[in-house]
Formats: sequence, C-alpha cells, structure tokens
Amino acid sequence: MDEKIENPELKAIMAIDPEEMDEDQLNKFVEAFMEATLIVPAEMETDIDIEGMSDEEIALNEEIEITIIKLEDDEGHEFIPAYTDDEEVEKLDFDVYGLIFKTEDLANLLYESEDELEAVVLNPFTEYSAEIPLDSLFELFDLEECDDPNCDNPHHHHHDHEHNHEHHHDHEHEH
Repeated sequence: MDEKIENPELKAIMAIDPEEMDEDQLNKFVEAFMEATLIVPAEMETDIDIEGMSDEEIALNEEIEITIIKLEDDEGHEFIPAYTDDEEVEKLDFDVYGLIFKTEDLANLLYESEDELEAVVLNPFTEYSAEIPLDSLFELFDLEECDDPNCDNPHHHHHDHEHNHEHHHDHEHEH
C-alpha cells in the first residue's frame, strides 16, 4: 500500500461523543465521511503472486477472490467494518487485506450487493466507532432504486433496463 490512508478530520470529529454533537459538527462529520477514503478489510484467496499489483488490478483480476469481511453484532445483524487509517487496521489481530475505497464507491458497491447488511461501522471495536446505517449511507449519495427509464440521475440505480437486453437490439431508434 503506497498511499498512507489518513482521515484526520473525520477522526477528530469521531472523537466527539455523537450525543453531544451539535448540528454543525454533525454536518462536518457527514462531509468528512463523504469525502473520506476508507480501508475495508477483506480476505483474499488467490494462487497467483500479487506482489506489486495495484489494488485496482487485484480487484479486477478474476483469479483473485476477494471477500469483504463482515462482522456480526449480538443481535445477529451483519455489518461491514471500515477503518479511517492504517493505524486502526493494525489493531486487528488477524491478517487482512485492506481494500481502499472512496466512501462513495463503497456505497455503490454495497448498494449492488445482495447481502443483508445493516450498516457500515467506522473503526469498530475502538473507543470512537461510528455506525452508519446503510439506508443513511445510500441517502448521503442519493442512491435509490429508480424505475424511470428516462431518468438520468447518475446516482440512481436502474435495474430495469440494465438487465433487459431486448431494448439493446432495437436498431430503429438508434441515431
């Protein structure tokens, strides 16, 4: 990992007790979170040597199986841990591969995921962890189901005509 991941602003705000945050601080937290680059621990299974490969190459390589680690709370809700910096990841007591995501990319990825997840938890098992329910995460980036085929909001997910191939072969309407 060449780049050192640090989110000082986000971390500073996470040190404030959420119950004591005023609206201004809350907004700052959301802003810092939306612009953050997070480390998401994953397990990687592969038979090929990944030395020197970039994260992107690794993520796109079909011979490498990457599973984002999910944690479960006492009630059996599953969530994905995300860390604000390398220091936090190093607190884990198992060997893990850190995938680096912009928060927005992570939101998109989780949105596409079929898993029944409750939340993303920032820096779990630390004094200053913050739980962001997936619904809130998707709302931040304006991700929502959308069935309007004429909608051109890039954030909306349009499942209908992505998977519906018959429209793609309709040559009469092509410009």
